[in-house]
Amino acid sequence: MKTIVVDAGHGGADSGAVYGGRLEKDDNLDLALAVQRRLEARGQRVVMTRSTDVFLPMTERSAVSNRAGADLFVSIHRNAAESHAANGVENFVYLDPTTFEVEAAETVLGEIVRAGVQRDRGVKRGNFAVLRNTNAPAMLLEMGFITNERDNQLFDENFNAYADAIARGVLLVLGVR
Repeated sequence: MKTIVVDAGHGGADSGAVYGGRLEKDDNLDLALAVQRRLEARGQRVVMTRSTDVFLPMTERSAVSNRAGADLFVSIHRNAAESHAANGVENFVYLDPTTFEVEAAETVLGEIVRAGVQRDRGVKRGNFAVLRNTNAPAMLLEMGFITNERDNQLFDENFNAYADAIARGVLLVLGVR
């Protein structure tokens, strides 16, 4: 059994990106909980940084993972841009990732892309606190742009396929059969 920390980005007073009446924190939590259910159904230990609409500081998100001795840390987000034309999914790793982290991010992103996206924006490097301060191999998924109507439509239509894809990718990365 592996330990996977699933981080639903934002929460509580921190709504994350907002578009119309849609809040990033809600999409993140819904998808994170769906991923949790799928991984637990496969016998894995899942530790959630949050499972309700509460605020959790960045340092605490990493601390949850570090205390749990996680084998993998997956943070789930939605992207946003001033241009409503910006679209697609991407996966971030820290600035100096290990080969395993890059391959893990590519594997999970590949599964999501196969589930149906507008655009594969690839694996990128970012200096995000949750990536920087987490001891476990870590990734930060951007599940489409909340500011793009088609990405929102795909998020809603492919919700179960996305949850399945993330869980499948995680299990592949961790060698769980």
